[in-house]
Amino acid sequence: MELKSVMELQKRASILILSNNKLALFLFLCSLPLFCFLIFFELSLQTTISLAYQFPYHNLNFGGYLRIPDYNNYPENDLIPWLIQTSLLYFFPYTLFDLFTTTMIVAASSIVYSSEGKPLDMLYLVQRSARICKIRLVGCLITSLCVLLLSTPVFFGFFFDSVNYFYIATLISFQYYQAELLFYVVVTLIHGSIFLVLTAKFIKWSAGWNIGFVVSVLEEEEDGKGIYGTNALYLSYWYGRGHEKRDLWMMLMFWVFAIVMRMPCLYYKCSESSNGYGALFTGLYVALICVGNVVKWVACVVSYHACRTRVSEKKDDEDQKLRLLLHTR
Repeated sequence: MELKSVMELQKRASILILSNNKLALFLFLCSLPLFCFLIFFELSLQTTISLAYQFPYHNLNFGGYLRIPDYNNYPENDLIPWLIQTSLLYFFPYTLFDLFTTTMIVAASSIVYSSEGKPLDMLYLVQRSARICKIRLVGCLITSLCVLLLSTPVFFGFFFDSVNYFYIATLISFQYYQAELLFYVVVTLIHGSIFLVLTAKFIKWSAGWNIGFVVSVLEEEEDGKGIYGTNALYLSYWYGRGHEKRDLWMMLMFWVFAIVMRMPCLYYKCSESSNGYGALFTGLYVALICVGNVVKWVACVVSYHACRTRVSEKKDDEDQKLRLLLHTR
């Protein structure tokens, strides 16, 4: 039932994009800066993950009996600079590019959705979206920083859990190969459980974070001021009540999609390719990720409007029941 609801939401988002050529073109142009930056960022990320994967071999003493040529090409001190570079790229340029792109996608999608099929001029769409972005940019930045603070520990948890598990697994496999299998199974279960818990929490929270960002772009108080930060996240939780499982499945689909798109380049080490094909393949999967990102945010806009309408109708029904109760008394 929940999967059916998710697919229906994705269908409505896809129809909204494909049924309006001007919206599709506008979203494409808005995503270009993020697309260009992500190619460079993903190549840096691939190198960092590759070095982190190879790092345990530099810290294990195999007594000269085991030599792995592919891993001896990288000095031990290469990992830290790449880790710092990738982290800085994520915290500063990526956050700004993503903030601008997401704000424009949400604003333009909401304008087209609220028009209820009426034809819109391209210039009008651009001007309205830019105006919303200008007014809400500070509030969206505050919400984005709140989300960044909440999500960063989870990302570091993913990274260090994976590296620590691989280090211990390598240590057991090559240096203490006579260790009992039970110890290896226990280590795998512990780290696997940590990874699954982090994944479940991240996906669950990300649904509320995304709707909270949509609230920061589109919602305003009675005095005309925007709603942002923790207030936007709280309001997103209020809107999402009753649809937690649907939102969880939707975020899980996009999360798995992003992971699957990255796996081939990580496996074949596209960042180490010297013939240019690595950057080409990276650009291809980055393009697919950008398309998925657009669909995700349009789906969040559709979900926001549906939830907001449902909450308003519920509030009107409660007010009407209260008035009838007072009238009978």
